[in-house]
Amino acid sequence: MLLAPMAEISHGGFRRLVADFGGCDWYFTEMLSAAAVHSTSPYSRWYFDFGPVPDRTIVQLAGIEPDSFARAAERLRAYPIAGIDINMGCSVYNIKKRGWGVELMKTPSLAAGIVAQVRAELPDRMVSVKLRLGEKPDTGPLFRLCHSLVDAGADFISLNPRTSRTNRDRPGDWNYVRLLREEVPVPVAGNGDIKDTVSYRLRMETAGDGPVMIGRGAVQRPWIFSLLKGGIGGNGLVAGGLADVRAVVDRYFEYLVKYQPRDFLISRARRFFYYFCDNFKFGTRLNTSIQNSDELQEMRELIMAYLDRNPGEAQQLSMPDRRLISGGSP
Repeated sequence: MLLAPMAEISHGGFRRLVADFGGCDWYFTEMLSAAAVHSTSPYSRWYFDFGPVPDRTIVQLAGIEPDSFARAAERLRAYPIAGIDINMGCSVYNIKKRGWGVELMKTPSLAAGIVAQVRAELPDRMVSVKLRLGEKPDTGPLFRLCHSLVDAGADFISLNPRTSRTNRDRPGDWNYVRLLREEVPVPVAGNGDIKDTVSYRLRMETAGDGPVMIGRGAVQRPWIFSLLKGGIGGNGLVAGGLADVRAVVDRYFEYLVKYQPRDFLISRARRFFYYFCDNFKFGTRLNTSIQNSDELQEMRELIMAYLDRNPGEAQQLSMPDRRLISGGSP
């Protein structure tokens, strides 16, 4: 099971929160610019924090210049990371207009060249690629691209089974995960739409057994990997077999302040709670208040006040197959 690379979310603080619940098999960093990694930056201290388990952490890079990827890989070689992932799946407008992310799928020779450059710099580490289906759900171009990436040195592929134009709120078609697993000789991780044990089983029924990558579902429930493995872990964050929401919120803020630069604290907290608030019956209203706040302490107070009004949600936030929510008020 893999923690997905998520911009402004899967930083060192959040990875540690997931690890406190027992963690996952592989952690991905948030997307980093290949050019920024090999250059000097005031944020380098945080870029190069690969905790809590560097040897199971894969650094995701984005860009378009093969030389930038090669230089970034050369620098990262000095760190005890598991490997490097190349972002060829991000469909955000500001990424696409730079030719990064999913745009690389349109130029297979360039995409394969980037993989080859990274493989040359990291002969003994993992090299992976994260993809979407492309502009259309056409297996021909997708299969040809994936074979060229494997030939260039990719050890595994992560597939979000949506096109580059599909809104992320629409479910992906995991039949494409199954088809790609049958096509290429390397592992294929399915990504998207796994939020609990029910959605996990449904995806497995469609795509068959294989690795899964979880993104937004892990933000809403940082304990999801433990649930899918059969039992919730804790490290002081579990009470009576259920996640202690107040403790989770406090631990998140603790790690955020400790492992992220001051300039990033508000934006990253907003991104996290945008998804975490989906746990709550009146989460939309709570989330709006958080998004409008410019103070971490105020954000915490908003959440704690909500839980004071709705104590059942703090005690019964997450169960394996269903959400148990008592009546409450916003």
